[in-house]
Amino acid sequence: MSRDAGLRAELELCERFQIPHSQLLGGDGRWSDLDRAKALAWAEWQRAVCPECRTRLEEWDRERGGDPHAYVTDTLRCPGCELIEQERDHVPQDRSGYGVKIQLLPREQYEPHP
Repeated sequence: MSRDAGLRAELELCERFQIPHSQLLGGDGRWSDLDRAKALAWAEWQRAVCPECRTRLEEWDRERGGDPHAYVTDTLRCPGCELIEQERDHVPQDRSGYGVKIQLLPREQYEPHP
């Protein structure tokens, strides 16, 4: 799994669409023993991924085939996230702001609340 980015991408799609890998590859949609093994391996892979940075500890650990310099940081400013953060500044910090969710909508779909 670690060495096959293509397989990981395919299994991510399979998970999203809840289909066996063989169906993604053109099969009839029945779950084979190999499909189940791949799904279980994918689930195990996902459990080892950090929810924050999306890396795995083994990627950093030389003793497990990793490299302590496997990744570099890069800065990206997302205009959508910036807009959400700006709007969050207007949400009250007291109880009246509890449960307030901020979402981005395409301008042409936006309809102001009455």
